[in-house]
Amino acid sequence: MRSLKRTSGRFRVPSLGPVPTTPRMFPPVSTAALATHAACSSNTTAVNLITSLLIANRGEIALRIARTAAQMGIRTTTLYTDVDAAAQHARCTPYSLALGPQSAAYLDGPRIVELAKKHGIQALHPGYGFLSENPAFAEACEDAGIVFVGPPAKAMADMGDKARSKEIMTAAGVPCVPGYHGAEQTVEQLKERAKQIGFPVLLKSVKGGGGKGMRIVRAEGEFASQLGSARAEARASFGEGGEVMLVEKYVVRPRHVEVQVFADRYGNCVALGERDCSVQRRHQKILEESPAPLLDDATRKDLWDKARTAALAVGYVGAGTVEFILDRDTGEFYFMEMNTRLQVEHPVSEMVTGTDLVEWQFRVAAGERLPLTQDEIEHRIMERGHAIEARIYAENPDKGFFPDSGKLVHLATPKTSEDIRIDAGFVEGDTVSEAYDGMIAKLIVRGKDRETAIRKTELALREYEVVGLSTNIEFLKKLCRSQAFIEGDVETGFIDKWRDELFSPQHTGDEVFAQAALGLLSSQVSQSSRVSASGPHGQTLGFGEASTQTERLFAFKVRDDSSAEEGEIVQVAVTPRGHSLFNVAVSRQGSSETPKVFENVICEPTAGNGSSKAKLTTYYPLARIDSTLVKNPVTEGNITVFQLGEKTELQLVEPAWFEKALGLKEAAASVVAPMPCKILRNEVSEGERVEKGAALVVIESMKMETVIRSPQSGVIKKLAHKEGDICKAGTVLVLFEEAEDASP
Repeated sequence: MRSLKRTSGRFRVPSLGPVPTTPRMFPPVSTAALATHAACSSNTTAVNLITSLLIANRGEIALRIARTAAQMGIRTTTLYTDVDAAAQHARCTPYSLALGPQSAAYLDGPRIVELAKKHGIQALHPGYGFLSENPAFAEACEDAGIVFVGPPAKAMADMGDKARSKEIMTAAGVPCVPGYHGAEQTVEQLKERAKQIGFPVLLKSVKGGGGKGMRIVRAEGEFASQLGSARAEARASFGEGGEVMLVEKYVVRPRHVEVQVFADRYGNCVALGERDCSVQRRHQKILEESPAPLLDDATRKDLWDKARTAALAVGYVGAGTVEFILDRDTGEFYFMEMNTRLQVEHPVSEMVTGTDLVEWQFRVAAGERLPLTQDEIEHRIMERGHAIEARIYAENPDKGFFPDSGKLVHLATPKTSEDIRIDAGFVEGDTVSEAYDGMIAKLIVRGKDRETAIRKTELALREYEVVGLSTNIEFLKKLCRSQAFIEGDVETGFIDKWRDELFSPQHTGDEVFAQAALGLLSSQVSQSSRVSASGPHGQTLGFGEASTQTERLFAFKVRDDSSAEEGEIVQVAVTPRGHSLFNVAVSRQGSSETPKVFENVICEPTAGNGSSKAKLTTYYPLARIDSTLVKNPVTEGNITVFQLGEKTELQLVEPAWFEKALGLKEAAASVVAPMPCKILRNEVSEGERVEKGAALVVIESMKMETVIRSPQSGVIKKLAHKEGDICKAGTVLVLFEEAEDASP
């Protein structure tokens, strides 16, 4: 038996093989910020050092856990499916075990426990998602003599059952949302309970989490359909039992405020501040911050106390999050649920408390006491300002946040520092698979106060460059510029409330098209010829044939859904005047104005990657503009321009049909799958006339249901797939009658 004081720094065990290097997407963690508080030590504390670890998870959370484990000298083993064989988490350590071809293999608890036993691994960290809140899995680890880095199975079971957890919280004096949490589960029985509670109500699975299987029902007439949809999604996400539903009063203007708690085996429990997670889509968080804005100290401390009471009521040990609904109209708050694991947004709390919560997990699992007292934590929170986390997802906000997948053809990220952190699971060249959650990275930023943190977050987002799939980065920038968000006027309906502002079309400046044309022109000139062209600006060009010194025409079609010019054809004429010197004229489709002409523009390519990427520095008459141009090799003619912190997607229009395109107005002949998916049901019949916006097909992708709606009015000619079919991205789902037979 060793004392905590003697063992708190002794996790580095020799002769365990190579230690994983720290993944480059993580900044270094200050050891001073992680120092164990000596006052918590006890000479009688039993500590069992953790020397080897299996991470039963994937992606950024596996990398996050591996980083801390490496710093503590813990040999780490990761898992991977065939889809993830080349993933970063599978490569971050020399020790990695294959799970085979099934993407759901991360849920195979018995097999994972058997692998840990077979390889003599001492401890297992479940991360979040997958098996992290499965009490049977925690028990299996315990029975096998494996240290489960998480809460006791009983506490997990009590809090994992949403109905049971509310009974426990009510008994402990923690306020709960009025609702029904019982065994009557027929449609009519639940509808009757909903009528007694009063619409609107919220449906959610007793096994729910992450917004899966959750629906708002605003009127009795839509109850049955919403219940069916919620149950289908819950079964897909949580398996057997997921279809059992709670019915709760829906708070019309709720804020989602949660408290990070941590408890040890000795009855100590602390609150590491609260996080506001109100900015959501599909009931899933995309932006979190701490401390919560516009929250008075009395309410803040009351939330902390209630959260600690909730954790202690179930004998909790380890990291957990107690989630509350805060009613903006009354100021009252209600217990919603407890997540018995580390949360996706835990870095926000780490930023404002100067802690490493994964290290805390390891230490508490080993038998140590909590490193800090409540008073010490509160003192740190007062000193460390404000932190914001922005989740960067592969999705298209302008198409209902529909998830996307694909190869990261180009990826540039902000520079990290003590105040800017990136937790990521991907690097350039990796593929974001439709088989798993589409989160690419988390950007965490700290400032001395909330206003500073928001400004720094927006500036960091402007440094991001992603090509190969859709992301929500441009949308996150708009959030940071929203005056309502800056003022702290947040609620879970924030995005819908401010939809017009957040989805307002963005103007694309003439310089974007000019830079695209100059970049294409520069990429067409051979590298060797460019090297020989080293004279002063304005001298005769020293490369190519004589024809390259004449006017060159380029035509672009704007592909951005968020652009005011989406679909517009823009022609750019570039006339070389000498070495790196050009006149550029930009003509917009249908514009009565004369072309915008930039004379004597000096353009210098500063970097490039063959013909697919180029960096340009261009001196216009009134400003210098730096741009990055990326051609997507997967989709010919697609060009992405990053300029002044904004992203614009263009399509190079071939000259052969450019003139036709100027007057083209198409009606869609078909609707295709936006990404790999499963057909849940067809909502229309062949021969049926539909209006623009009508529901056509309901699909499932990344365990999320999505309704595919008609882009136009017309007559359905053919439904290409039936329920249960698996479709690749781009597969035709619905065919319309010929355009001339359809209504415009």
